[in-house]
Amino acid sequence: MRTLPLAVVLLALVLLVAQTTDIDLWIQDGFFDPLSRTWLVDKEASTLAWIFYKGPKLAVVAVGVVLSIAWLLSFKKVFFTTYRARIGKLLLALMVVPGVISGTKNVTNVHCPWSLERYGGSVPHVPVFSRYPTDFHSERPGKCFPAGHPSGGFAFMMLFFIFQQKKHRLLGLGFGIASGWVLGIYQMLKGAHFFSHVVVSMLVAWILIESIHLLLASHPFARFAKWTGTSRDG
Repeated sequence: MRTLPLAVVLLALVLLVAQTTDIDLWIQDGFFDPLSRTWLVDKEASTLAWIFYKGPKLAVVAVGVVLSIAWLLSFKKVFFTTYRARIGKLLLALMVVPGVISGTKNVTNVHCPWSLERYGGSVPHVPVFSRYPTDFHSERPGKCFPAGHPSGGFAFMMLFFIFQQKKHRLLGLGFGIASGWVLGIYQMLKGAHFFSHVVVSMLVAWILIESIHLLLASHPFARFAKWTGTSRDG
């Protein structure tokens, strides 16, 4: 069943709610102590940073390198040829999803919670589709929307389109969602992202992933699909 239209509608609803309500602030307030002016998680905590930030980044890169090698070997080794389409799909997801989301957050000019006046910073809270006050001038633009770090985890939702058995598909989808949200919640706990930032990242990832899947199966991409082996993959 194709869920792309549903994902687009949900994305629009999430953006509307984030734009017109203070739900992000209500949620984020629970992670901030106004007395000590600190977040539940210290962003300088090196152990947690390695587990939930630096480590996962390196892991995604490592998986991408392994998949790239396996994809190249698929033109030489019969064993890898069988899985070429699946390897290619996951590799595309790991490149496209973080790439698009990181590119988007570079132009949205939305600051992180820890930069806001409400949480001890110097930036007013302005939703993504609103303008900053005319008397406000920032030295650097905000680069916090949508959430870039969790996108590497959400990219693994492509596993839903790689496995063939329904049970395995759901497990793959669950792994991608859980991975993204573990990284996203860590970012929220240290004041790096709002709840809507992570939700939007997940929905954009799903839209990109399903689009990749559908494009590779469409007629204009039939020759590319055949070359990559995608046509043999359900």
